[in-house]
Amino acid sequence: MTPHGVDDYPGLLVVRPGPGWDMAVIVPNEGDTIVARGGELNYSYDTVDGAHAQGFRLRSGDRATLVRAGLPHAFVEWRIERA
Repeated sequence: MTPHGVDDYPGLLVVRPGPGWDMAVIVPNEGDTIVARGGELNYSYDTVDGAHAQGFRLRSGDRATLVRAGLPHAFVEWRIERA
């Protein structure tokens, strides 16, 4: 999720679900890197079968790369590099 505009991430699919939404959703492909503008976040959550997804928040200049998709519980693996 990002508070920034859909055009602020060249080369990445970014969608704002509707005009009333304050946040847009970044939809990267495996191998894509998000260069943070600041305030991007991924919520932590628990699945109904007890798995846990760790969340993170990015600061300006941080880089988040989607390393692997298709993991159990529909999880993905991220590599976070702090600025």
